[in-house]
Amino acid sequence: MSKVSKAKNQPISPEAARKQALVRWELVQTWYLRTLAMGWLVLGLVAWSVIIAGDAVTTRPFESRAATFQAVTIYFAVVDILAAVGLWLLAPWGGVVWLIAAVSRLVIGFVFPAAHPMGLAGAAGFAACIALFMWLSWMVSRKARL
Repeated sequence: MSKVSKAKNQPISPEAARKQALVRWELVQTWYLRTLAMGWLVLGLVAWSVIIAGDAVTTRPFESRAATFQAVTIYFAVVDILAAVGLWLLAPWGGVVWLIAAVSRLVIGFVFPAAHPMGLAGAAGFAACIALFMWLSWMVSRKARL
């Protein structure tokens, strides 16, 4: 028995049925971006909590910290929330802002470790998120060309 198209009540070709059976990369990318948005929202809220309540580890108020630490924390408090909103809305600019936030976290973590310490595991995690984002974007664009 052949499959029937719901839109036109016509049989679906085997090639079209094969394409429908493939992974819906748009859906996978949507779930990934929404999950990433929730994680980035948490990062932004943590930065805001450091600004408002001070650092929980050292119990030092935010105002008494070094100027580089203050600048980096304020930058991530704004950019992380903005990236999370853009990712959640699936807006094209959301991915761009998120990439800027993720890459800047990596760069600042290695260039200014005192302002934003990042271990090797954290750097690997951010790099894996970026690589998965790029791969999913490539799979979605590849499927769109079929």
